[in-house]
Amino acid sequence: MHRFALTSIAAALVLAGCSLAPMTPEAERVQVVAAAPTGCAPAGRVEVSVTSGFAMVKRNQLRVKDELETLARQEAAKIGANTVSPREAPSADGSQSFEVWRCTR
Repeated sequence: MHRFALTSIAAALVLAGCSLAPMTPEAERVQVVAAAPTGCAPAGRVEVSVTSGFAMVKRNQLRVKDELETLARQEAAKIGANTVSPREAPSADGSQSFEVWRCTR
């Protein structure tokens, strides 16, 4: 039983460092801005979430933030938008909402 517990903890630590949201080519063209951009048409809002931890091991919060942005960019690309801006900071449970924009560049 002790070996199983150690294996489980090791797996959780490895997964805590892994990226769970790979970037799609369409999402690479979507820009993330800190605040609502000027001169852009609003295209809606997206809610995204990722796993913020495994068992009692919390994931790196910077990595969680990056994955949330990646997912928001993917959702924006699906609706033909090219810019996203966060509505608030990521929550402790690994979710965040973003405003989505169509901007001329």
